Amino acid sequence: MTLEVRGATRDDVPAIRAVGELTWPSTYSFAGPDFVAHGLATWWSDEAVLRSLTTTSTLVAVLDGQVVGVGNIDLHRDPPTIWKLYVVPAAQGTGAGSALLRALVGLADGATVTLEYVDGNDRAAAFYARQGFVEVRREAPQVDGGPATVWMEHSGRED
Repeated sequence: MTLEVRGATRDDVPAIRAVGELTWPSTYSFAGPDFVAHGLATWWSDEAVLRSLTTTSTLVAVLDGQVVGVGNIDLHRDPPTIWKLYVVPAAQGTGAGSALLRALVGLADGATVTLEYVDGNDRAAAFYARQGFVEVRREAPQVDGGPATVWMEHSGRED
């Protein structure tokens, strides 16, 4: 098994979209099919992925030659913010998510890093806590009846 984390390119757009299409339905099933459909259309279209390549530092995890994960961080925000971190279900537990997260935090060069996840995504909550992130606030749902947003931060220091 060979795992590599590298910068994403335009050639990775179809593979990045596939990561979203493979992860969102199972990750957010608790929030309902409308939430999943809206998220895929909003954040995983070709246009959205291409835009994120220009506005964030986007990395992919490649396992044995296949893109199995994607993560991005907006280094222009204060503090830098991770917006995406997804690994396809078949590759979860391989270390791809941890490798992506370490690389993204490393891009912030020691600065505090924030991220958000959807309340109810218990796997994300536990994963981020194991990686040294702590909850700092919750925001009300953006859609009536939808899930809240949970914000976490990492000091940026290696523990």
